[in-house]
Amino acid sequence: MAANPEAGFRGAGTRGAGANLDEEDHYSLLGVPFEATSAQIDQAYRRAMKRAHPDRRHPEQRAEAEELARRLNAAYAVLSNPIKRQAYDRTIRQQVIQDQIMRQYVGGFQTFDRPSAAKVSPRPEPTAAERRERARNDRQAAVVLLALAVGFTILILVAILVGSVLSSLFGGSM
Repeated sequence: MAANPEAGFRGAGTRGAGANLDEEDHYSLLGVPFEATSAQIDQAYRRAMKRAHPDRRHPEQRAEAEELARRLNAAYAVLSNPIKRQAYDRTIRQQVIQDQIMRQYVGGFQTFDRPSAAKVSPRPEPTAAERRERARNDRQAAVVLLALAVGFTILILVAILVGSVLSSLFGGSM
């Protein structure tokens, strides 16, 4: 996921350094895009904490709410500090780009442990320009393959012809 880790990347740890693939992405946890401003991050954090605050839960749900609040606090601590955020972004950028490429070309990896994996939307319908470009590229590829096949066939025929000529020259004189 290149510049959009909110699609479910599990990236760097809570301190913003190193890659810990067991922890989820801070951007997706807060529900903000990768390029969110500090004001958007503040607003998203406050909104998420209002929903997840342990004091607003029933006693049997309090432990789960405390865990979510801890994760929200860790995400906010990293994303609200410009230096920590920059370090965090550097640690996940390569993985994010790689994930986006994998999704684009091979559909990504199917994981059953992440609920966000089900949120991946199908590819959008290609535009007319994209269809024309694809058809043009397909024609070019077909011409190149045909030229290679013809060239290879001619090479084999020439090798057979040269072999038979050499065989008749040297085979007949012995």
